[in-house]
Amino acid sequence: MRLKILASAFAVLAFGPSALAQQVVAPPKMSQAEGAQLFEAGGFTVAGGQAINVCGGVSQPKFAFMDLNGDGALEAAAVDKNPACYGEPGFWFTILAKGRDGRWRAIARDSGALGFETSRSNGWLDIKVTADCVRIWKYAGDGYQRPAACAEASFAKVEASSGVTAADRTAALRAAGFVSRGGRWLNSHGECEAAIEPQDIRDLNGDGRQEIIVTESGGFCYGNTGQGFYIMERNAAGAWRTLFQSAGIPEFLPTKGAGGWPDIVLGGPGFCFPVVRYNGKTYAPHRQKEEEPGACARR
Repeated sequence: MRLKILASAFAVLAFGPSALAQQVVAPPKMSQAEGAQLFEAGGFTVAGGQAINVCGGVSQPKFAFMDLNGDGALEAAAVDKNPACYGEPGFWFTILAKGRDGRWRAIARDSGALGFETSRSNGWLDIKVTADCVRIWKYAGDGYQRPAACAEASFAKVEASSGVTAADRTAALRAAGFVSRGGRWLNSHGECEAAIEPQDIRDLNGDGRQEIIVTESGGFCYGNTGQGFYIMERNAAGAWRTLFQSAGIPEFLPTKGAGGWPDIVLGGPGFCFPVVRYNGKTYAPHRQKEEEPGACARR
């Protein structure tokens, strides 16, 4: 890869007002070999003098350099925009730092628009990632940690329209059996993490009262599926309780059971999934859903 191709990628990126507390600097001098290694650590394959993204297409990522932790050594941010590859809003980023061996390595990577906060964790600037919601990533020893939960600002419109407050979300998480530790909601043994997304506050059965869907993630708890969920409802006294809990990725169907509660597909790996229906007391097995003909017969 020619150095002039590297130079065209080393642009001064504009991260918005939240980045004003930290200074983006001119790109450092580096050899062709180091530049190629930086691109590869950033998630791009270098072929024929071009960068190839994770979807196999030619890409034109932009890099910026800054000192995120004030130690005098520069970190790099690689940003690429391609909605067809990454989905809306179309951005993908990697933050890189040099290891003790002098090679660049990724310390944060995700889809979403990247920004920087003025706050710090362990001496490193917090980063702000905007995708399905806003998440604030914090540095956790050897890299940035992606939070399972959205930032509080993401819930503002939902709270105004639904009446479900931050205190309600906390109460629902506790009622589901989770404990707050270091800003994360973990199960009693600390192996798996729970989160509530803004879109998971909804009126499932059309009675005018909002339910909360808590998602729990972790292979230790859910194996290859990697996820489970809790449907939390408010009882007559105003306290939150678990209506239903299961492994799987829930898909709420238009068909309904008792009380107007929607049927739920318990998704996961494979092509045959159970569908559960509410029977007036709880959700119980109802039928199976095939993603391809004969999938359930082969089980």
